[in-house]
Amino acid sequence: MQPRQRRKVPEGELCAVCSDRATGYHYGTPSCNGCKTFFRRTIVSGHTFVCQYQGNCDVNKNVRCACRHCRFNKCIAVGMDARAIQNDRDRIGPTKKFRMDKRNSSGDDDQISVTSSSPQRTSEDRIIEQLFRVEQLVNALRSCVLLESSNVRETLAAPCLLSQIDQLQPDPLTTFRTPYLAGMEDIKMWNIRELRLCLEWVKTFEEFAKLGPNDQMALVRNFAFTFNILNRVFYSADYGPDKIVYPNGAYILRNAQEAVKIPGCRSIYHRQMDEIMIPFRKFQVTVKEFAAFKAVLLFNPDACELSPEAKIDIANERTKYLSSLFYLITNNIGLAPGVQKYGQLLMMAPSIQKIIDQNDENMHVMEVFEHIWRIDSFVKELCMR
Repeated sequence: MQPRQRRKVPEGELCAVCSDRATGYHYGTPSCNGCKTFFRRTIVSGHTFVCQYQGNCDVNKNVRCACRHCRFNKCIAVGMDARAIQNDRDRIGPTKKFRMDKRNSSGDDDQISVTSSSPQRTSEDRIIEQLFRVEQLVNALRSCVLLESSNVRETLAAPCLLSQIDQLQPDPLTTFRTPYLAGMEDIKMWNIRELRLCLEWVKTFEEFAKLGPNDQMALVRNFAFTFNILNRVFYSADYGPDKIVYPNGAYILRNAQEAVKIPGCRSIYHRQMDEIMIPFRKFQVTVKEFAAFKAVLLFNPDACELSPEAKIDIANERTKYLSSLFYLITNNIGLAPGVQKYGQLLMMAPSIQKIIDQNDENMHVMEVFEHIWRIDSFVKELCMR
């Protein structure tokens, strides 16, 4: 029997998905190697994607990796047939050796594909899945009634609340309702709640639990308000680039409303939007990437007051999470765009630190105006340096 011949595309034919040069008829549609590979992997892996921009993103050869949701939908719209994958000679299947796909002729992303005949996952896969499970638990805990905590050390020493979620009652104050202008009480409530969540979150890290009490305090004091701000903007409902929306619907404007202004303090809300929230949305950071990014920032060997011994262990932990974040991103979107996204995320760290430093200055100003805004003792212990 003669082998089945692939139908050739006419010279100059363009990919029906992204308008790059088509290399053949793939799954019934003229397409480039990049879109062929993307469609095949999406079908085989069963991935589903979400668009953050109403599902109408442009898909062309320059930005085809920007939104996988819209790219996959366009693959379907132009006629790519998932049923043809099972007959494809280049299908993804179990192999007994590692392989790296070469850069294809259309200049698409380098793709690293690591498979084996064993279903065992890599250490990076296990790390990411653990971070993701914990992130889901933290998000569930955010809407529960939490007992007040006035002492950070005691909270760190207590059993982790993430294992007790089923026993906790939902907090009606966290229920989302029609968006409304936030007041000081909203700001205070969510600051304290996120800081409590931070302490429950850090308890899930084995290496953190091995640290002595003083090193634990040094690490969380360096990171706690970063955790607060990152969660605030990442989980903000998208009502445009000029609002940070809390989970209960309270929101802060770019030019902060008078109700949340404190005499002598410089507003940092616009910086949280421009330097963190908007980039997160632009880079389409996933929950798993967000969780790994937070772990990278937590394990900071340069945190003040760490012991010399702890610095070494913490630096090793940071390397582990940096590697896992890199693996996650490049494995999902390919080497070339993955390296770019990974770099863009890490480049956000200095801006985040500057925002935290400004917040620290504001907190010292608040002490001067204590008759107007009294800093909660728990917040002061955890965040003031």
